[in-house]
Amino acid sequence: MQKLQTVNADTLLYEPLEKPSFVVDGLIPTGLTLFCGAQKIGKSWLMLKLCLCVSQGIPLWDKIGGSALRENTP
Repeated sequence: MQKLQTVNADTLLYEPLEKPSFVVDGLIPTGLTLFCGAQKIGKSWLMLKLCLCVSQGIPLWDKIGGSALRENTP
């Protein structure tokens, strides 16, 4: 079994962090993002529009899409 690697608070405080990558520049970072709201207000339509814009590389509002969203399947 591997030994657990620990990090002290000073290292966390002073270690420079990498800039996050974004699916939609400055709006939606890569990783887990929750998109929540009341029912029937257009969440699915907005996500469909976002996915189409990102996959085609066209702007979503004033934001430019980043890399296309892909599901990793074997």
